[in-house]
Amino acid sequence: MYKVNVSRQGARLTRPFTMIELAYIEDFAVSIYLCQGTLAWHKHLDQDELFLVHSGVINLDTEFGSFALETGEMLTVPKGVLHRSSSKIRSEVLLFSPKFLPDRKNGHRFSFPQEINLTKVNLYHKSRSLSNPYQRLNLAKVEDFTLSLLLCEGTSSWYDKPARPILLLVVEGILKVESGPETITLGQSDLTIIPPLHGYRLHSPERTLVLSFQKTPPLRP
Repeated sequence: MYKVNVSRQGARLTRPFTMIELAYIEDFAVSIYLCQGTLAWHKHLDQDELFLVHSGVINLDTEFGSFALETGEMLTVPKGVLHRSSSKIRSEVLLFSPKFLPDRKNGHRFSFPQEINLTKVNLYHKSRSLSNPYQRLNLAKVEDFTLSLLLCEGTSSWYDKPARPILLLVVEGILKVESGPETITLGQSDLTIIPPLHGYRLHSPERTLVLSFQKTPPLRP
């Protein structure tokens, strides 16, 4: 396991709308970009994008409405939807999007419904519904991945060896991730990826909020 500090990487950005790719999880990239000024209208025919404001305030305009997103707020823009982001101040935004366009099959692109209900999510408001240690709450879906919020406090039981990698990002607090002989300590804005087929458990000395990003398990018959 390794860790990346999102805030330190974001501080490296000096030009508006430049981007740093922080981590890869399967066919997804998790990146941070500097939103300052206004980006041109555009759309992605092959991929959804999830925007999560790491710091600052942005406007996310879409053909289905405009949204003001503050720190800790997110919105998923489905494939094929015109959109643009803008900010009057320096703002850093986490972007979750497919890197290798896995859903494009021989040039046949997906259509999207004419009526789309876009809803922003505030992870801090959602966290108020979490009361039990290691309780999990799904926040958003992008492609076939799910972004969840996890409340950590004390020591979890051992989790089964995951079939697929899991990305963890500490929103606030301190988290220790134990996997076999290896233990990594994460602070605020640190992320890591738990490799597949590695059992793990989590420790936290205080109430800690963690984002988890992983491929959605298939429905069982």
